[in-house]
Amino acid sequence: MTYQIADEPVETSLRAYVVRPSAPLLASMVAGAWLSWPWFAFNAIAMGSPTRRKEIALCAVAFAGTAVLGAIVIALFDAGLLPEGAPVRLAVLGVVTFKLTISHHISAVQSRTFHVYEYYGGPVRNAGRILGASVLVRGFVIGLVDHPLWVIIVAGGVPGLHAGLWGW
Repeated sequence: MTYQIADEPVETSLRAYVVRPSAPLLASMVAGAWLSWPWFAFNAIAMGSPTRRKEIALCAVAFAGTAVLGAIVIALFDAGLLPEGAPVRLAVLGVVTFKLTISHHISAVQSRTFHVYEYYGGPVRNAGRILGASVLVRGFVIGLVDHPLWVIIVAGGVPGLHAGLWGW
C-alpha cells in the first residue's frame, strides 16, 4: 500500500497532452466554447484529475446554461419584448458574462489538481499552436450553422461578435 494525496492525479496514457488550465480559459475568450469546454473536459481526463467528474459536469452545465440563456434572449427578442439596440446587446452581454464566469470557475477547480500534477513532475504541453489555430478556425465553426442560438453557444467572449446576430 502506498501513500497518496487526496488531490493527487492518477496516471493516464494521455498525460503527454495536458495543458495549463489557463489555456482552455484563454480559448473561451478568443476562440469560443466549442473549443474551451471540451478542452477542459479532456484536460481533466488526461491529467487524471480526482475532480474530473465535477469538471466534466461543470462543462455540461456551461453548455446547457448557455443554451437556456441564449434561448431566452432569442424568445424575448422574437416576442418583441426585447427591443433592438442596447437592450439586446445587454442581454447577450449577460450570456457572455455567464460563459466567461463559468469558464473561470472550471479553470479554478482544475488548477488545484494541476498544481499538484505539475509539482510531481507531470508533463505540460504548450498550447500556443492550438490557440493560434483556433483563432483561424473560429469563423468556420461559428458559420457551420446559421442560427443565432448556435452563435450564442459556440462564440467566444467577444460581445461584439454576438451583436451581429440579427443585425443589431
